[in-house]
Amino acid sequence: MPALHINRFPPEILAHILRHCDCQAFNCNRMLQLACVCRHWHDVFFGHPDFWTTMECIISTKFQNEPDPVVPKLVSHLQRWFERAGNLPLNLTLSFNIAAGKIALLYDYLIGITQWRSLTFTIGISGASNWRWLEGLISTAQGRGQACWPHLETLEIDAPVRYTTGRFALPLEDIAPNIQHLRVSIEELQFPLSSVFQRFPWTHITYFEFSGTTGDASLPFYLHLLSWAPNLVSLKALDWPSDLTAPVTVPPSITAPVFNHALRHVSLHHSPSGSQFLTTVRLPSLRVLELCRPSPTPLPIEIPGLSDGISTLLSTSRCEIEALHLKWTPLSEQDLVDVLTVVGPSVEYIDLDEAASSYPNVPDSFFALLQENRDPSWRETTPRLKHFSYNEGYRCSVIEIGDDGYETFRDAPLDWWRSTAAGRRDDGL
Repeated sequence: MPALHINRFPPEILAHILRHCDCQAFNCNRMLQLACVCRHWHDVFFGHPDFWTTMECIISTKFQNEPDPVVPKLVSHLQRWFERAGNLPLNLTLSFNIAAGKIALLYDYLIGITQWRSLTFTIGISGASNWRWLEGLISTAQGRGQACWPHLETLEIDAPVRYTTGRFALPLEDIAPNIQHLRVSIEELQFPLSSVFQRFPWTHITYFEFSGTTGDASLPFYLHLLSWAPNLVSLKALDWPSDLTAPVTVPPSITAPVFNHALRHVSLHHSPSGSQFLTTVRLPSLRVLELCRPSPTPLPIEIPGLSDGISTLLSTSRCEIEALHLKWTPLSEQDLVDVLTVVGPSVEYIDLDEAASSYPNVPDSFFALLQENRDPSWRETTPRLKHFSYNEGYRCSVIEIGDDGYETFRDAPLDWWRSTAAGRRDDGL
C-alpha cells in the first residue's frame, strides 16, 4: 500500500497531528511558521479555533510612559490572536525580561477579557523591590468593582523580587471568585503571608503553592488554609523563614487537630514548622509527601523526629503514603531508614535526592543498613515498591520493577548500589 501524503489526511486528523508540534514555542512563532508551509496547513490552523486559545508572550522591550507605540502594538497583536479563538476559554503567559511600569492600555485589555481560563505572569529580574506592573494590574482589576475574570481557573505568578509591607495582595474574591489553581513564587515577603490573602476565594481552590522567604514561620496560615479550602487536593507550602530551625508552636487560636478530607499531595520544607504541621493535621486522603530544604548546605543542621512526625500523621489520619520524595533533607542514615520503614507498607515510589546528611555523602552506610535489616527485610518492609531513585549529587541511580537488577535491589540493596557504582566507573562516570 503506497504511503499516504500528510495533506491527504482529513483536516481533523491533520489538526490533531499539528497539535503535537508545541505550537506555543518561541512566542507562538512555531505555529505561524507551520501555517506558512502550504495553503492547506494554513487553512487547517485558521479553521480550528482551539489553536488560538493559548499565547506565550515574552516581552523584552522596555515600556515607556504612555503613549508608547510598543504597547498598542502588543495589545493589537493579542486582540488579533485571541479573536480567532471565538468564545473558547483563553490562556495567556506574559513574561517580562525587563521592568515595566503601570500601563493603562494593557491593563484595560487584560481586565476587559472575561474568557481567561489561565493567566501566568513572570518577570526575569531577580532581587528587585516590588513589581509595580503586577501591583497596578491587581489594583486596577479590583477597582472595577466586579469580578472581571469570572472564568479564571489558574493564576501563576513568578516574581523573584522583594515585596515590602503592603505592596503585594491577591484579593481574588473581588476579581476571580472561581479560582482553582494558584502558584506564587517570590524572593522575599517582608510581612505576614496571611496579609496577601485577606480577600481570597478558598471554596474552589484545589491547588495552592507558595514559595519564597518570609519573615516569620507561616504555620498558622497553612493550618487555617486547610479549614478554609475544603476541596484542596495539592498543597505546596514552600516558603521559609529566615531561620529554618527556630522552634514553632501552634497558636491558641487554632483548634487542633486540623482536618482536611480532600488533600492528597503535600510538599513541605523539612523544618520545625514542617514537623509541627505533620503532627497537627489529619489528612485521610494523603497519598504523596514531599519534604525538602530551600537549598543544599555543606553543614546541614539535623532536625530529629521526622520519622515520628510521619508516623503520627499516618496513624492519626489513617492514610497511606504511596509516593515519598526527599530533597536536601539533613537526615542521618538511620533516620532515613526509619522514615522509609514508617511509610514502607504502602509506598510505591521513593525518590531520595541528597537526602542524607553525611558530608561528604557516603551512601554505602545507608544501603548497608537497608540490607542488614532482616526482621523485617527490606523487601518485606516495602512490599509495594515499584520505583526507587537515589541521587548523591554527581550520581543518580534509578531502579524500577521489571528492570535488570530489581530483584538484587530488593534482596540486597548494598550489593545493587555497589554494582551500579562499578557500572558507572566502567562508563567513565
